[in-house]
Amino acid sequence: MARIMVVDNNPTARLFVANSLKPLGHDVEMVEPSCLFQVFKAVHENPPDLLITDLAMPACPGLTLLRMCVEDGHLDKVRIIVLTSDGDPDLAQFMQKCGRIHYVPKPVSPAVLARDVARLLEGTLELDPGWDLACKGVVAVVDDSRMARTYHATCLRKFGFRPVEVEPAELLATRRALEEIRPDLVMLDYAMPAFNGDALLRAIRATESMKETPVLVVTSHQEADLEGRLENFLGVGIASKPLSVDHLHLRVKEILATTGA
Repeated sequence: MARIMVVDNNPTARLFVANSLKPLGHDVEMVEPSCLFQVFKAVHENPPDLLITDLAMPACPGLTLLRMCVEDGHLDKVRIIVLTSDGDPDLAQFMQKCGRIHYVPKPVSPAVLARDVARLLEGTLELDPGWDLACKGVVAVVDDSRMARTYHATCLRKFGFRPVEVEPAELLATRRALEEIRPDLVMLDYAMPAFNGDALLRAIRATESMKETPVLVVTSHQEADLEGRLENFLGVGIASKPLSVDHLHLRVKEILATTGA
């Protein structure tokens, strides 16, 4: 298993992480952050597989520790989780530039922490670099066209949204994928080989956690052709393909403002 170093000025928090991860066979070292340079020395001299650190530590500022670790070429293989109840947009921008830091907000359940650690060590975890600290919203992009998904995702990213591309396969599998993403908005193609957009809409509205999730149906149909089919769904907007970058941004802002999301 992995060597994991936990840096947190709260002894209870350090113990919580250790108790969450030791049953999985990990070797967990708890470090009291009494001095920034002593903590960095410990990381540098015996690099762990994973560093889990808080941010608000009086004698060891977490962001400074992160910068020192990221800038040290000797530590380029050390994976990092920021586990904290603090954060701001500057932190999010820093983590996004680093590309190897995963953000987990406190409080977190032992099961979720253990799951994220396992996936991070396996290399299968999609890193969350603190998007919720600076992001305008998470948008699930559901379209059978990879080109369309990529284009829409690029447009959304430009305006500060976090796009998550979803390739539609079987209906229930697609709905489960959306449940896991927990998007602020679903951008949905209408005509797809496996099912039409209204079928997925019914599945979304039948799911407790997504009953009120705004949906923007993006289609090559004329908007008037779909208005009758979709009029019974609340919180749903329609936009015709192709969308310019600015038009896409406008429609996303409109539906989020209309639904209060």
